[in-house]
Amino acid sequence: MIEKEGVSKEFVDKTVEFLSHFHDLIVDVSGGMKGVRDIGGLHNSVYKILMYRKRHMDNPISVSAFVYEELARRHHFNDGNKRTAHAFAKFQLFFMGAHFKVEYKDAVPFIIEIAKHDSKVNFTEIKEWVKPHLATLPHDNLEKYLNEIVLDIQYGHKK
Repeated sequence: MIEKEGVSKEFVDKTVEFLSHFHDLIVDVSGGMKGVRDIGGLHNSVYKILMYRKRHMDNPISVSAFVYEELARRHHFNDGNKRTAHAFAKFQLFFMGAHFKVEYKDAVPFIIEIAKHDSKVNFTEIKEWVKPHLATLPHDNLEKYLNEIVLDIQYGHKK
């Protein structure tokens, strides 16, 4: 049964604030224009992502696919939408105990296909793309994992 209780407006607002800051950090490191282009759309997408994650906590593949669909396909930011979608998908998976093993540079061609205005990539295809690249989070070395995420965002690869 799906829970009828939602997520609080305050939690959505804080997550939007975090995601906006997260986006600006990504753009600072990798280049582009900072800022939100569509704040209402971003609030809506964040609310939908949080609700989806709440209902599907046992399915990290679906949650990450949903993040890509919401953030890569809808261009809420001035620039860096695909980079932000990739990083935020990894971030969401982290809290679900999963690791997405695809580096951003290797993910770019598929994320571009998701983001195209006339994209034919559907939710099932995104899940199928995510599935073989998911692993259980290495709880024994979280610091190393977090450093790899930062390097992936910053340089497009691990150093």
